[in-house]
Amino acid sequence: MNHNRNFCASAYIIDPSTKKILLVEHKDYNRWVQPGGHIEDFETPEEAAVREAYEETGIKVRLLGKHFPREEDFIRPLGIQKNRSKNGDVYVDIIYPAIPIHGTELKMNDESKNIQWFSRDELENIDVFEDIKITMDYILEHYFKM
Repeated sequence: MNHNRNFCASAYIIDPSTKKILLVEHKDYNRWVQPGGHIEDFETPEEAAVREAYEETGIKVRLLGKHFPREEDFIRPLGIQKNRSKNGDVYVDIIYPAIPIHGTELKMNDESKNIQWFSRDELENIDVFEDIKITMDYILEHYFKM
């Protein structure tokens, strides 16, 4: 049986001053996830991550990371996740750490039920995938030296 592969990009947005992460409550999963979505035909993964973050939260972000191996190459992603949907489709999610660049005021839209900033401790009390906690821990340690 053939399953579709979907290529996506997402941003783990951390506010450097509060060290909180920005998550959206997903309509289909009823869980809190990082903003992200499908990479369009005309986009790079970086552009998709930035666009999706803005569409879902109203926040403009800058992706963190090194251009590797050359400065004109793309930012090396933090990771490439393999997520499966209930019907067996595979979602290849290219994930980036990011920070807000023009403030942290949120704007609701149609795609998300809710959007909110969470401290790392607060993640223990909401319905969130375990990999989001692992990834936030990694970003705080490696990008914010906590």
